[in-house]
Amino acid sequence: MTASEALVVRGLVARYGEQTVLDGVDLEVRRGEVRVVLGGSGSGKSTLLKHCIGLLSPSQGDVWLLGQPLHGLEGAERIAVLQRIGVLFQSGALLGSLSVRENVALPLREHTDLPEGVIGELVSLKLEVVELSHAAHQLPSELSGGMRKRAALARAMALDPDVLFCDEPSAGLDPLTSAELDELLLRLRDRFGMTIVVVTHELMSIDRIADRVLLLSGGKAIADGTLEEVKSSDHPEIRAYFRRIAAGEMRGSATALTVLRQASR
Repeated sequence: MTASEALVVRGLVARYGEQTVLDGVDLEVRRGEVRVVLGGSGSGKSTLLKHCIGLLSPSQGDVWLLGQPLHGLEGAERIAVLQRIGVLFQSGALLGSLSVRENVALPLREHTDLPEGVIGELVSLKLEVVELSHAAHQLPSELSGGMRKRAALARAMALDPDVLFCDEPSAGLDPLTSAELDELLLRLRDRFGMTIVVVTHELMSIDRIADRVLLLSGGKAIADGTLEEVKSSDHPEIRAYFRRIAAGEMRGSATALTVLRQASR
């Protein structure tokens, strides 16, 4: 692993019982880039993400995170590395009984000894960055889908992570809100120099944010490079994948446009 790399996965094999979900996958993520992992349902992309954030251990292979062999660490050393990452879960995973402000404060209270006054100031800064200062005292149930994602993003950033992992960040959002979230991720990368790893299948989102992509199919990496390099491949499976997601997004956009027209009548 070189100093320019934030994450390196080598020969990753993952099994659930007798089923092999990942079969020798390699992934390199450069510091400061937005790296997107693509793949259809069952391709292994969520399993890859879980190995990268330490939720699962490989059957074979290695994961190096921020210069450390993640699955070779124990105790305080492992905790220290994992505290340098943030995770934006697909559902947001906010605690429904806590306000937005309290959700964002939670990692700071759990993992630091900072005084409450300092925690309050940091929480205010994070909410300002994601443009949610006005919603600090609201409960997650009182927020729109896009606001919940931004609140979860503020919580993921609470400890100023070096690497931000995002699991389907645009899932369930309308095209406009999805585009706004993508722009926010890019601003965070540019402002704070964060490395961002995104698992998604949203083609329009990929077009906006990806520096490089990795395409998984059947537990194997079948393409790796810039989006244009991957899309220009003659590999029939790769071409079929992009045709499918493009067709799905066209249907979704048409449905959204119909809903908007009906609502405006």
